[in-house]
Amino acid sequence: MNLIDRAIATFSPKAALSRVQARHQLNVLMNYDAATTGRRGASWSRSRSDADSAAGFGRRDRMAAVSHDMIRNTPFAISGKRVITSSVVGDGIIPRIKCSDDEVQKRGLRMIERHLDTTDIDANGRQNLYGLQELALGTVIDAGEALIVRHDLPRASGFALPFQIQVMEPDHLDDTRDGVFGDGTEIRDGIEYDANGVRSHYWIYPRHPGAVAGGPVRLGLQSMRVPASNVIHLYRQDRAGQMRGVTWFAPVTVKLQDLADTEDAQLMRQKIAACFAGFRKNGDERGPGDPEFPTSISPGAIVDTYGSEEIEFSDPPTVGDLDPMTKLILRAVAAGLGITYEAMTGDLTGVNFTSGRMGRMTMKSNVTGWQWKMMIPIMMQPLAGWFKDAWAQVDLAHSVEIRNCTMTWTPPALPLVDPTREIPMLAKKVRAGFASRPGVIRELGEDPERITQDIIDDAAEVDQSHLVFDSDARRVSASGSVNATVDFSETPENRTTKDEE
Repeated sequence: MNLIDRAIATFSPKAALSRVQARHQLNVLMNYDAATTGRRGASWSRSRSDADSAAGFGRRDRMAAVSHDMIRNTPFAISGKRVITSSVVGDGIIPRIKCSDDEVQKRGLRMIERHLDTTDIDANGRQNLYGLQELALGTVIDAGEALIVRHDLPRASGFALPFQIQVMEPDHLDDTRDGVFGDGTEIRDGIEYDANGVRSHYWIYPRHPGAVAGGPVRLGLQSMRVPASNVIHLYRQDRAGQMRGVTWFAPVTVKLQDLADTEDAQLMRQKIAACFAGFRKNGDERGPGDPEFPTSISPGAIVDTYGSEEIEFSDPPTVGDLDPMTKLILRAVAAGLGITYEAMTGDLTGVNFTSGRMGRMTMKSNVTGWQWKMMIPIMMQPLAGWFKDAWAQVDLAHSVEIRNCTMTWTPPALPLVDPTREIPMLAKKVRAGFASRPGVIRELGEDPERITQDIIDDAAEVDQSHLVFDSDARRVSASGSVNATVDFSETPENRTTKDEE
């Protein structure tokens, strides 16, 4: 306390205390620029609402509608979405089944091939599992969340497994269902929670409420109460306690729209700039009311304007350089989506191996996060449970072994920037013991068990045909020389080398 405060405290202790408290609060604010309340922070929104309230009161739906419009009409929006879906899902997040009984495992693989790998898995009969993965992720990017609903079928339905799944947009949630009940049950935005706060049911419209103008009332729709065990609610959770998703375009919507408006304005400016024309005054006094008076101009035209004989030329606006600003905005958009500018735009100007690989490494961490923290645990693992339940129903004799089987998932890998450099590096890691061969195969987005089985089958066929390929390391060295110690006349079952004989 300084001398002035002490003097004030003598006559007014309360005023002196207020001065000390104000000084303390000012010191706290001065320590963090983000805590400023002055002009520099006037544009900040300091809401302390939770994640769902921040997007509530119709804001989530409005943002999703804007996102849909951008993806329909903005090239860079659809490009950003395609980059994410092709990187995270690609050709598919591949299932692998492991059972203690080899025969049961083979049956499981056949079930995957007959049901998940075909359009039988889709309630709409359009996609296989991998197409549904892409559809679900695309819906999450557009609208922030997706519903994957299980439909149980009769065992005599004709399908390999008696269930199908349907990917739905979040508009199917009946958000008019809302309230708290006496037994502790609560419904928020069409999602029902029990007394412990655990999701128990979803209230879902069977048809999209936006199918016709007027929504559910016009269609006469009634939402159905679906058990949560039959619903996968897929979304990216960005904040603790977040129960609903938000479109991934939320941080970049305004920038993309501003860029689209700027491009339209620039295009119109270029059209006007192209309309260079000359205006000739020929002494004729006819004016705008005359039917032959010019009402438009075209590039290179000489236009009669009438009046004193004279020729003048227009001074159209110049076309400025939009490229730097466009790149700046698109870099911000790519950063907001979590991908690289080069991947979204296809602009590889100034990119070399090192810079390209560093950019891909940053993007790869985002992609693997979306794969292993969202797609696999939230969508694929519950789907594996549905798969095993349906399989056990049609194979009661092995139901115990089936339920003890485990399913793992192998997501695709990002394409290599320079395979001629990166493949030898991966091979050296395996030879040095820093990585396993199956681990590297998974890193490349392939299933090691399927790769191994393909190699075994191929080797058996090649040996039976007495063929020799450079790719066969048993017979041809890396330098291209043939291993002369191998007896090619023997069959794969009893082949021996001359050294062994």
